[in-house]
Amino acid sequence: MITLAISSLKGGVGKTTCAINLAFSFAKRGWKTLLVDADPQGSVGLSLSPSAQTYAGLYENLNSNVPFDQAVLKTKLDALSIVMAGKIPSQDISKWCSSLESGKRLEPFFKTAEEAGYQLVILDTPSGLHGPTEGILRSCGHVLVPQQCEPLALRSLMLTVDFLNQLQTENEESCSLVGVVLTMADPHVEDTKKIVEEIKRVLPPELVCQAMLPRDAAVIHASMKGMPLGLIRGVAPPAIALVFDQLAAELESKLDLVAPEQNDEYVSLVV
Repeated sequence: MITLAISSLKGGVGKTTCAINLAFSFAKRGWKTLLVDADPQGSVGLSLSPSAQTYAGLYENLNSNVPFDQAVLKTKLDALSIVMAGKIPSQDISKWCSSLESGKRLEPFFKTAEEAGYQLVILDTPSGLHGPTEGILRSCGHVLVPQQCEPLALRSLMLTVDFLNQLQTENEESCSLVGVVLTMADPHVEDTKKIVEEIKRVLPPELVCQAMLPRDAAVIHASMKGMPLGLIRGVAPPAIALVFDQLAAELESKLDLVAPEQNDEYVSLVV
């Protein structure tokens, strides 16, 4: 089973949007995917359902022995399930965050998810690289970093890369950087082009995802509707939804997600 954290030093870079829509795209591509809201603020839940805070989730599973299957929410897509953050009492948030710092707390959760047949677990993490996020990164195999195209992008990105390198120095099994996906990109703005060029100059080319997520009002619309971008227009999703499909396809090989060989017979399009 592959574990992938979506993490960023800065908030507001599209981390939760990326987690939700990437999970949806992977599931569409046939991977049994579990999206986990590991942010105590419940960002995934708030983006998908007004009643998200009423659901049992990660908190109850790890803290109150609520069975795994009772914490998992099914979706309209058979291959995609979601575990919400859970109903965390405000007075317990600090204690809950501290319990995640070592990286050990998620091990039984991952084991149960693997036994349940999930091939990919995607975790939306709190912003920053300390506390619970550090623990999540210690326990996951891979991390994808959404990076907004802005003047301070490079500085925060290199701090993130240095932090991940330090984690791997301490423990080779800590998460590896699978890629940096540039968000809120506008190819028509000259400053955006310069930032993209600079990031590609300082990072190994294979770490910069080819798919770039543009600024798009459809993201806000989808969040207001409580659904992934791929569902907001039925059979004709907005163009940005296809970018997430491209990103999922790009990450498959990096994550060693290899589909079993199929012996499909050749079928001609023309009768």
